[in-house]
Amino acid sequence: MKGFIATFVATGVALWVAARFVPGMEIPSADFKVIPEDLIAFGTIAVVFGVANGLIGSVVRALALPFNFVTMGLAGFLVNIALFIIAAYVSNEIGGSIMVGDFPPDILTQATIVAAALGSLVVGLVSAVVRLVIPN
Repeated sequence: MKGFIATFVATGVALWVAARFVPGMEIPSADFKVIPEDLIAFGTIAVVFGVANGLIGSVVRALALPFNFVTMGLAGFLVNIALFIIAAYVSNEIGGSIMVGDFPPDILTQATIVAAALGSLVVGLVSAVVRLVIPN
Protein backbone atom coordinates (compact mmCIF):
# COMPACT_ATOMS: atom_id res chain seq x y z
CA MET A 1 0.00 0.00 0.00
CA LYS A 2 2.90 2.36 0.76
CA GLY A 3 4.34 1.73 -2.69
CA PHE A 4 1.04 2.67 -4.33
CA ILE A 5 0.81 5.90 -2.35
CA ALA A 6 4.44 6.77 -3.09
CA THR A 7 3.88 6.15 -6.81
CA PHE A 8 0.65 8.19 -6.71
CA VAL A 9 2.43 11.12 -5.05
CA ALA A 10 5.41 10.84 -7.42
CA THR A 11 3.11 10.83 -10.45
CA GLY A 12 1.16 13.79 -9.10
CA VAL A 13 4.30 15.84 -8.49
CA ALA A 14 5.69 14.88 -11.91
CA LEU A 15 2.46 15.88 -13.66
CA TRP A 16 2.41 19.19 -11.81
CA VAL A 17 5.99 19.93 -12.90
CA ALA A 18 5.14 18.95 -16.48
CA ALA A 19 2.04 21.16 -16.46
CA ARG A 20 4.16 24.09 -15.28
CA PHE A 21 7.19 23.74 -17.53
CA VAL A 22 6.26 21.79 -20.69
CA PRO A 23 5.02 24.11 -23.43
CA GLY A 24 1.72 22.93 -24.88
CA MET A 25 0.69 20.92 -21.83
CA GLU A 26 -2.08 22.39 -19.72
CA ILE A 27 -3.82 20.99 -16.68
CA PRO A 28 -6.21 23.67 -15.38
CA SER A 29 -6.59 21.95 -12.01
CA ALA A 30 -2.79 22.22 -11.50
CA ASP A 31 -3.31 25.85 -10.45
CA PHE A 32 -5.13 24.67 -7.28
CA LYS A 33 -7.36 27.76 -7.18
CA VAL A 34 -10.34 25.83 -5.80
CA ILE A 35 -8.63 23.41 -3.44
CA PRO A 36 -11.05 20.50 -2.94
CA GLU A 37 -12.29 20.27 -6.54
CA ASP A 38 -8.91 20.89 -8.16
CA LEU A 39 -7.18 18.44 -5.85
CA ILE A 40 -9.71 15.72 -6.69
CA ALA A 41 -9.45 16.44 -10.44
CA PHE A 42 -5.66 16.43 -10.31
CA GLY A 43 -5.67 13.24 -8.22
CA THR A 44 -7.93 11.62 -10.82
CA ILE A 45 -5.48 12.51 -13.57
CA ALA A 46 -2.58 11.13 -11.52
CA VAL A 47 -4.44 7.85 -10.90
CA VAL A 48 -5.25 7.48 -14.60
CA PHE A 49 -1.60 8.08 -15.56
CA GLY A 50 -0.45 5.58 -12.91
CA VAL A 51 -2.90 2.89 -14.02
CA ALA A 52 -2.09 3.45 -17.71
CA ASN A 53 1.64 3.08 -17.04
CA GLY A 54 1.22 0.22 -14.59
CA LEU A 55 -1.25 -1.99 -16.44
CA ILE A 56 -1.34 -1.03 -20.09
CA GLY A 57 2.29 0.09 -20.23
CA SER A 58 3.67 -3.21 -18.96
CA VAL A 59 1.82 -5.23 -21.59
CA VAL A 60 2.67 -2.87 -24.46
CA ARG A 61 6.33 -2.63 -23.43
CA ALA A 62 6.57 -6.42 -23.31
CA LEU A 63 5.03 -6.72 -26.78
CA ALA A 64 7.34 -3.99 -28.14
CA LEU A 65 10.48 -5.58 -26.68
CA PRO A 66 11.75 -7.03 -29.99
CA PHE A 67 11.28 -3.65 -31.68
CA ASN A 68 13.05 -2.02 -28.74
CA PHE A 69 16.12 -4.17 -29.38
CA VAL A 70 16.12 -3.43 -33.10
CA THR A 71 15.61 0.33 -32.69
CA MET A 72 17.91 0.61 -29.65
CA GLY A 73 15.24 2.05 -27.38
CA LEU A 74 13.37 4.29 -29.80
CA ALA A 75 10.32 2.02 -29.70
CA GLY A 76 10.13 2.43 -25.92
CA PHE A 77 10.13 6.20 -26.29
CA LEU A 78 7.31 5.96 -28.86
CA VAL A 79 5.35 3.67 -26.53
CA ASN A 80 5.68 6.26 -23.74
CA ILE A 81 4.38 9.00 -26.05
CA ALA A 82 1.40 6.86 -27.04
CA LEU A 83 0.66 5.97 -23.40
CA PHE A 84 0.84 9.66 -22.47
CA ILE A 85 -1.78 10.53 -25.11
CA ILE A 86 -3.97 7.55 -24.14
CA ALA A 87 -3.84 8.52 -20.47
CA ALA A 88 -4.75 12.12 -21.39
CA TYR A 89 -7.71 10.85 -23.42
CA VAL A 90 -8.97 8.59 -20.64
CA SER A 91 -8.58 11.28 -17.96
CA ASN A 92 -10.53 13.74 -20.14
CA GLU A 93 -13.28 11.15 -20.58
CA ILE A 94 -13.71 10.55 -16.84
CA GLY A 95 -13.72 14.18 -15.79
CA GLY A 96 -10.11 15.30 -15.60
CA SER A 97 -9.10 18.20 -17.79
CA ILE A 98 -5.74 17.95 -19.53
CA MET A 99 -4.60 19.41 -22.82
CA VAL A 100 -1.54 17.99 -24.57
CA GLY A 101 -0.59 20.12 -27.58
CA ASP A 102 -3.68 20.32 -29.78
CA PHE A 103 -5.32 17.33 -28.09
CA PRO A 104 -8.26 17.44 -27.60
CA PRO A 105 -9.59 17.61 -30.40
CA ASP A 106 -6.63 16.84 -32.72
CA ILE A 107 -4.44 13.86 -31.87
CA LEU A 108 -1.87 13.50 -34.63
CA THR A 109 -0.52 17.02 -34.96
CA GLN A 110 3.06 18.10 -34.50
CA ALA A 111 2.18 20.13 -31.40
CA THR A 112 0.49 17.13 -29.76
CA ILE A 113 3.35 14.74 -30.46
CA VAL A 114 6.02 17.21 -29.29
CA ALA A 115 4.07 18.08 -26.12
CA ALA A 116 3.47 14.36 -25.41
CA ALA A 117 7.15 13.57 -25.98
CA LEU A 118 8.33 16.36 -23.68
CA GLY A 119 5.60 15.58 -21.16
CA SER A 120 6.42 11.88 -21.00
CA LEU A 121 10.13 12.68 -20.67
CA VAL A 122 9.55 15.20 -17.84
CA VAL A 123 7.03 12.98 -16.03
CA GLY A 124 9.39 10.01 -16.24
CA LEU A 125 12.42 11.91 -14.97
CA VAL A 126 10.63 13.81 -12.19
CA SER A 127 8.72 10.77 -10.95
CA ALA A 128 11.98 8.78 -10.80
CA VAL A 129 13.63 11.53 -8.75
CA VAL A 130 10.60 11.85 -6.44
CA ARG A 131 10.51 8.07 -5.93
CA LEU A 132 14.15 8.21 -4.85
CA VAL A 133 13.28 10.87 -2.26
CA ILE A 134 10.04 9.28 -0.94
CA PRO A 135 10.70 6.13 1.12
CA ASN A 136 8.59 3.08 0.31
